Amino acid sequence: MKHHIAFLGSPYQGHVNPTLSVVADLVRRGHRVTYVTTDQFAERVAATGAEAVRYTSVWPADRSAPAEMSADEMAQGPLQHLRENIAAATAAEAELAADLPDLVVYDALMNFAGKALAEKWKRPAAQSVPMFASNEHFSVLQALAEEFPALDPQHPALIQFGTELAEFRLGQGLSAPGPGDFLAAAEDLNVVFLAEEFQPAADTFDERYVFVGAGLVDPSTQKPWNPPADGRPVLLIALGTVFNERPDFYRACAEAFADLPWHVVMATGHRVDPAELGELPDHFEVHRHVPQTAVLEHARVFVTHAGVRSAMESLHHDTPMVAVPQSVELDFTARRTAELGLGLRIARTEATPEALRAAVLKAAEDPEIRRRVSEMGRQVRAGGGARRAADAIEAYLGRG
Repeated sequence: MKHHIAFLGSPYQGHVNPTLSVVADLVRRGHRVTYVTTDQFAERVAATGAEAVRYTSVWPADRSAPAEMSADEMAQGPLQHLRENIAAATAAEAELAADLPDLVVYDALMNFAGKALAEKWKRPAAQSVPMFASNEHFSVLQALAEEFPALDPQHPALIQFGTELAEFRLGQGLSAPGPGDFLAAAEDLNVVFLAEEFQPAADTFDERYVFVGAGLVDPSTQKPWNPPADGRPVLLIALGTVFNERPDFYRACAEAFADLPWHVVMATGHRVDPAELGELPDHFEVHRHVPQTAVLEHARVFVTHAGVRSAMESLHHDTPMVAVPQSVELDFTARRTAELGLGLRIARTEATPEALRAAVLKAAEDPEIRRRVSEMGRQVRAGGGARRAADAIEAYLGRG
């Protein structure tokens, strides 16, 4: 039986990209998919065969996140995310109220919208989790709580958050917010784009959680990339799409690897012009953006900001990492990487040219790191990716 499936995506590369291959697979199987997204991703969504329903994000599409956040900025976060959810839910309801889906699949950061719409429409919901999963026994937010600035529960932004969340739910004809609205309680299906072995407290996650590995972008949608013909080792340096406004870091990398006999590929992001970095050695290939998975296929080491998606892509290709986390939440992934022996972690403030060079050489040469990366790479690939995610969604629908 073919179904109508609605996806609600958050406006982040690392949240939308893993779902695109899943959506394309579901469409190939004959299902109809409606994907609620922003202008930034609408064209890529449409390329999968899904129908893109656009909404206007409350976040700037070209935003760059600071390395440090104040308590005031932290307090604003829940309210901004709620308003993002409300914007998506409003567009979804306008488009789908007369054409209800059989299933609502919502991104973990779209839990307010996804849970409310599924409840209002009396439809089952599933959660797409492109980061560490949380359950009744393990919470990423609780694990990070001590690292963030202390928040005053009476902060005006937090009070406004509670008020607007209640107004949103009551306006949908639903009950006032409960604990599940704040804690993002699990659905009966949670598709996690992570290797189960990389997940902390993995043994506490039951059959509701399906760990599918990296969730790679379809290679046919990326520009090709070929390694140098002389066979030199390849070093990839990239800080993702949100935490990349770091010209001093790129200059430190240029100094660290100026005389390294490798081919260095560096992505500076849209806010840093490579020309700002000055004259670079001939063996440096620097662009604002690079086809990351295509380069990782050939890379000996990956210097990364430690985003979960980048970590999974790196491990999928058996590439050890030097993790230089650019924020508190990214440091959780960096510490997990080091804990599992999959690479090395360097604190952002300690990323000197000397430290970067030493870490890259150790990651490249240490046999134990390479053994552990190879083993974790097998686990990532065994997750099944988009096909297993689509299988899980079909099986969930089959349960009625």
